Amino acid sequence: MLRSDPEIAVVGGGICGLTTALALERRGFDPTVYEAAAAYRPVGAGILLQTNALLVLDRLGVADRVRDAGVPLMESLIRSPSGSILQRLDLDGVERAEFGYGHVAVHRATLLDSLRTALDTTVETGMRCRDVAETAPATVIFEDGTRVRPDVLVGADGIHSTVRDAVVPGVDPRPLDAVVYRALVDVALPDRHRDRGVEVWGDGSYAGGAPVGDDRFYWFGTAPDPVPAAGADPAARMAALRERFGRFPAPIPTVLDHADPAAVIVTELEDVPTLDRWSRGSVVLAGDAAHGMLPFAGQGAAQGIEDGLALAHAIDTHEVPTAAFDAYATERQARAERVRDEARRLGMLGTLQSRLATRARNLAVRAVPNRLFQRFRRQRTVGTSLPDPGSLGGIETV
Repeated sequence: MLRSDPEIAVVGGGICGLTTALALERRGFDPTVYEAAAAYRPVGAGILLQTNALLVLDRLGVADRVRDAGVPLMESLIRSPSGSILQRLDLDGVERAEFGYGHVAVHRATLLDSLRTALDTTVETGMRCRDVAETAPATVIFEDGTRVRPDVLVGADGIHSTVRDAVVPGVDPRPLDAVVYRALVDVALPDRHRDRGVEVWGDGSYAGGAPVGDDRFYWFGTAPDPVPAAGADPAARMAALRERFGRFPAPIPTVLDHADPAAVIVTELEDVPTLDRWSRGSVVLAGDAAHGMLPFAGQGAAQGIEDGLALAHAIDTHEVPTAAFDAYATERQARAERVRDEARRLGMLGTLQSRLATRARNLAVRAVPNRLFQRFRRQRTVGTSLPDPGSLGGIETV
């Protein structure tokens, strides 16, 4: 049974961990967040927050702050490398009219700062989890030797989660045959690009981005192999990226011309396979630790944000942790894994390496009626049920 004031530890101070802590605070709990990094720094890439993420953040009282710090997007274009428009997506109209929020592009560091500012608790930084001892309740062992034994342990420590081994040992992320490059670029673009996202579906490469602030653009691009060979210096890598993507439609070439070679982030593309369970004993997983996904659906952060609210609701409404975790998994697991699977399918489509296959794919995308494309996207972005707002302590909801 949970005490009236249970000790709750959230391992991982990223988007999911901070959202979970904030949702718990809104329900009267006093969680402690343990973050591996020594300090929060204004680094990282951009994030597209779709309607479902903003609805949760609205429940927690921070959506307007995030929206004001980012860029509300009016539309997104899916284009071929030649520049022809395959689909034009309205990102603001119907969903904003119905729910009050459309889509917002924001710097990841800005989102984290908005969440931390809203928290009462102090995030304990420099606390990298080394192991979780399988006792009841579980004991978290940090690299500096610190040990904590909370009543509830939330593993929100990312796709390479250490906490996950205490729930489902031996699960490794599965790769996609591609590398992704990301960068935040200071660049002044024409007005038509100031509230518009773009995707370019090429031959073996998928690229795009969106504005995340005044004269600041978040760019990404994938390639089947490192560009150039692994180990190249930043200048050589940047030259190779400009060669690969320099003929893509605007604003990609201009953005790359202004990119700082040293600021390009290079990561492998991978996701987490279906887990047999999301919890064991006093330990429960959330966010990328439970369902880390490829970025092609733009839902990785959003699904972690949904997890945070649902988990806090379950803990608040159940006296026994295992019952709370079962209710949380029932609410979240099928949806999160469905979105993860969709992101993988989109990733495989977006990174096709056959010229014939990519031409057929682009013709098929262009042939889909726009209303069907919009309907499919809307089902993904708002197809979630949120806990009853009545128990959120008077937080204003849409």
